[in-house]
Amino acid sequence: MKNLRLFALSLAILASFFVSCSEKKTTEAVITSIDYSDTTYWYSCGDTTKAADVFYVYPTVSSISFADNDSSWFADITLHEVREEANGNQRFNKMLYGEYNFYAPYYRQMIFEAYQQPAPVLDSLAQIAAKDINDAFQYYMAHYNQGRPFFLMGHSQGSQMLIELLKHGMTEEQRKLMVAAYCIGYHVSAEELATYPEALKPATDSMMQGLVIFNSVTDTTAIGRVSRGDVVGVNPTTWAMATDTIPAEFHLGMAKYNDARDSVLIVPCPTRTYLYKHTTVCPDLDPEMVFIPAYEQMFPKGNLHFADSWLFGGNVVENMRCRLRRYLDRS
Repeated sequence: MKNLRLFALSLAILASFFVSCSEKKTTEAVITSIDYSDTTYWYSCGDTTKAADVFYVYPTVSSISFADNDSSWFADITLHEVREEANGNQRFNKMLYGEYNFYAPYYRQMIFEAYQQPAPVLDSLAQIAAKDINDAFQYYMAHYNQGRPFFLMGHSQGSQMLIELLKHGMTEEQRKLMVAAYCIGYHVSAEELATYPEALKPATDSMMQGLVIFNSVTDTTAIGRVSRGDVVGVNPTTWAMATDTIPAEFHLGMAKYNDARDSVLIVPCPTRTYLYKHTTVCPDLDPEMVFIPAYEQMFPKGNLHFADSWLFGGNVVENMRCRLRRYLDRS
């Protein structure tokens, strides 16, 4: 599958996740802020020709591992080669969401080994990356947005940082401009939802504003750590929390890179779907689709985490159009 080449780096470096970590790692190297007035720290600053914006945050792509770096848990985006590691993913998504002005900052994301740490340590480390995304978003709102409606869009660690932004970084006026927050490949717990009921208000149908989360597997035994305990996930073929089995024709196709056209196309990928514990089950897809045996501890066979950001590409693109139309009609 050609899409896998775009994500090969992310898949290959996941082996570092299972490497033992040292107490020598610190956050000393990353205590300063990133200056988002410097376009060096933006993959794309968008344009102003389209009716709405996408503020996009990429997933974990850094190839830094413990073996390479014993002083920091974070990707050093002051280095050109580190920024380059994110470009394939961002380029793919800029093509996929080409109907909108595309804004995509680089950020000091956590390396994979951070996710091996106990929850209190991981939460502390996540604040560095979350601060960068908050700073980038605030700069975007002050200097680029110009009052246009916008979508938040992320995958995996990118979605994690957008959820932190929703909880802690957005004003009421900013929320009014947000059409939807597609936080793909992550989760919101019952405790978080209870603590931040307005900030994390889920969009429970195909038209309303709010938070949209989905994770997918081929069978219920493949639900992994990333989505376990989620209480807001929807089925992206219906954008609802109903558990009915949905016919394959409701799947509008996956996003796939086309070499010949140097573009992203929506191609057929028929599968029935149903929701189980807020995870979308796709029983007609091959469980080997994105399975790597070395990573089975976190992503068991049948877990489609690495495909989530493009597997429902046709549904996401069409749903964005629907939500934006409804938003503009109400404005």
